[in-house]
Amino acid sequence: MAENVILSDHLTEDEDEEESCLQSKYSDREAHETSPLLYPSLQKLNTNQSIMTVADNYHLSSTNQKSTFLQSIFNSINILLGVGILALPLGFKSAGWLIGLLTFCFCFGLTNYTAKIVIKCLSIHPDSKTYGDMGAYTFGLRGRVFISFLFLTELITCSIALVVLLADGISSLFPTLHVIWIRLLCFMILTPTLFIPVRHLSYTSLIGIMSILCLLCVILYDGLTKPNAPGSLMEPADTRMLPARWLDVPLSFGLIMAGFAGHAVFPTIYHDMENPKEYKRMVNSTYLTVAAVYLTVAVTGYLMFGSATLQEITLNLMAVADYNQPLNRFAVCWVALNPIAKYGLTLHPVLLSWQTVLPHRFGALASVCLTTLMLACLVFLLPNFDRVISLLGAFFSFFISAIFPLVCHIKLFRQTMPRWELWINHLLLVLASFMAITGTIKSFI
Repeated sequence: MAENVILSDHLTEDEDEEESCLQSKYSDREAHETSPLLYPSLQKLNTNQSIMTVADNYHLSSTNQKSTFLQSIFNSINILLGVGILALPLGFKSAGWLIGLLTFCFCFGLTNYTAKIVIKCLSIHPDSKTYGDMGAYTFGLRGRVFISFLFLTELITCSIALVVLLADGISSLFPTLHVIWIRLLCFMILTPTLFIPVRHLSYTSLIGIMSILCLLCVILYDGLTKPNAPGSLMEPADTRMLPARWLDVPLSFGLIMAGFAGHAVFPTIYHDMENPKEYKRMVNSTYLTVAAVYLTVAVTGYLMFGSATLQEITLNLMAVADYNQPLNRFAVCWVALNPIAKYGLTLHPVLLSWQTVLPHRFGALASVCLTTLMLACLVFLLPNFDRVISLLGAFFSFFISAIFPLVCHIKLFRQTMPRWELWINHLLLVLASFMAITGTIKSFI
């Protein structure tokens, strides 16, 4: 699930946010993990192809400073490394080693390929820089409206995952608290971040990648220092080559796919590169690095806990009394900082959308109240972290990062691409659609 990105070293923003909230442009931005998207200003432009409805990519302000190859890799890694990594061991538990590894390799290869064809599709129109642009010239204004609505819905779902993650972290640290009080405490902690200017929230992007690396080190330390099961790499738990319940396999589709989706931000990274010709090599380097981190957490987590793997690997770490508990609590606290750092940034486009719908006299406070009330209801409907992440991966990640690019590629290049490539694109589209449909259904049952 996509998380954060820093695209440049300087942030330009009008000091009067009330007057410029719909037209400000940023050169330093984050994208959530959920949400793999950088949102733009919401102003309406003159041509039908450029009309903005609710949400699309943030446009970079004009600057001569471009990202180097290594900076582009760092930005891309920062997009992809997200809290969805916590549920990867559960994904392997649900699918077993064989199907889990096949699903992992398929999602890795599919998203690596579609990250490249997105740029190929955008290259048809030199002025096209965002997913909304690609949707507009491929499917007309309805395509832009649909993509914008889909991105906003994804952001809301990502915010639910952040609330649930923070609640689970508090619950593991203070197990005697009732779930109702934990949820209320979460909203008391997170809601004030909605009033923080985005330019201040942008500086928190490193928290995500640092917490993931910290968690990776703690998992390896716990597994290597504990000699006996449970929770030991020296004496692995019982694992299965094939799934124990075949009906749980679709759950793994979303859990694994969620970590590889960041495609709506890749066009911005491409245009920000000093040498765009290195884009494909940058994508390959990024995905190999991210896959190595993901696979390490997934494999070690499943080996350590086997059939006892929980919806978040941090819950397993806190449940084993023989571990170094102060160290594990430190890692859990680091992970819990992710929701606090990203909640306000994730919901910022949603708040702007409310402000375009509500009468002006209601202001920002009404937007915050409506958003918080909506999320409070949805959190009680989707209380499990694994189900939320599975939904993000199965529906949003598959559609935004696989199905939509493949459909655009087929529609735009059907007459010019080789027949074998056309067949491969259709095959990938069928497989991705099957995994998206079955995974989405499993997320709700």
